[in-house]
Amino acid sequence: MTKKYTILGAHTTALSLLSVMSYRLWRNLAYLQQARRLAADPSSPLPRVSILVPARNEARNIVACIESLVNQDYPNFEIIVLNDLSSDETGILLDTLATQYPNVRVLHGTEDPPKGWNGKSYACHRLAERATGEWLLFTDADTVHSSTSLVQGLAQAEKLGVALLSVFPKQITESWGEQVVVSFILDFLPLIAVDLNALRQNGSSTTLANGQYLLVNAEAYHAVGGHQAIFNELVDDFALAKQIRLGGYKTAMVDGISMLSCRMYHNAREVWDGFSKNLMLGLETSAAKKPSMWFGPLFAWSYACIFVLPFFYLLGTPQKRLPFLEIGWLAFLRGRLNLYFRRSLLEVITTPLAAWSVMALGLNALLRRGKGVQWKGRHYKT
Repeated sequence: MTKKYTILGAHTTALSLLSVMSYRLWRNLAYLQQARRLAADPSSPLPRVSILVPARNEARNIVACIESLVNQDYPNFEIIVLNDLSSDETGILLDTLATQYPNVRVLHGTEDPPKGWNGKSYACHRLAERATGEWLLFTDADTVHSSTSLVQGLAQAEKLGVALLSVFPKQITESWGEQVVVSFILDFLPLIAVDLNALRQNGSSTTLANGQYLLVNAEAYHAVGGHQAIFNELVDDFALAKQIRLGGYKTAMVDGISMLSCRMYHNAREVWDGFSKNLMLGLETSAAKKPSMWFGPLFAWSYACIFVLPFFYLLGTPQKRLPFLEIGWLAFLRGRLNLYFRRSLLEVITTPLAAWSVMALGLNALLRRGKGVQWKGRHYKT
């Protein structure tokens, strides 16, 4: 009898959550389409923009990134890049680029960040000190921008009335490990979990941002203390967006697939290490907020009802109708998102594997919790 009620509870939870996820995804895709239409009508006059790129050991990416930025179809911008004590050829490549392109300025870091600072936050802080733009675009060295990246971002930021605009870039995935996990974590999970329109209106307690593209109004940035106010935060993109919102300003996430692309990782090992780090930092941040004692068990139960138990029941129980319905419904949601983001529908098939991989990443993060994080050759305490 207990088993019967457990199965009934699991199906009830799964179908309820799938209904909520469907509504959330429908609303979010409608919002993204509406915001995308705003990008086609840029404001005039166009403000000056400072494009700020922190780079540490980015020799394999930096040339493509900077060359895409210098080719912006935009009349008034500067590019400042900080070579953050790179041990590879990043500095040499940047100096060569600076001689080719007059609006590229290169700074060379000469010392490690001050005690307690996150290395990327310190690099962004130094870049912002040199910036002259009315808007600041912080972007990662592994991004490649379309020629309309700036003009689209500014049009949407100004028409949405936000001080910080971030985007969902086109995620480039080539190896098997990348294809399974990256878009599932960076596209699918956020769009079924966060109400983007409520986020823009500051009607949501959730913070969402992507450090690959952070377009910030300079006046608002400095008013809230910039990166100096979040100097020790390791999830710096989320922290900056939260700081902007705490200052009374609005933030937004929009569709950036026509604006830039990014290949975050190049093999399964990098995917494992990178997302383990992010999940571990997320666990530490959640622990610091002291959530309800029920949050962890409820989240685990909900996640299992969607991504684990339907597959278990499909194989282990005589009643197949509900598990088939739940699995098919989940596949439909992933397929709808992949169509919007122009991603391979083959990723739909790997959705359960991606979900189980997230569980493995979470377990790895739990086991490593308290041991600190090693990233870009620097060790950070958590």
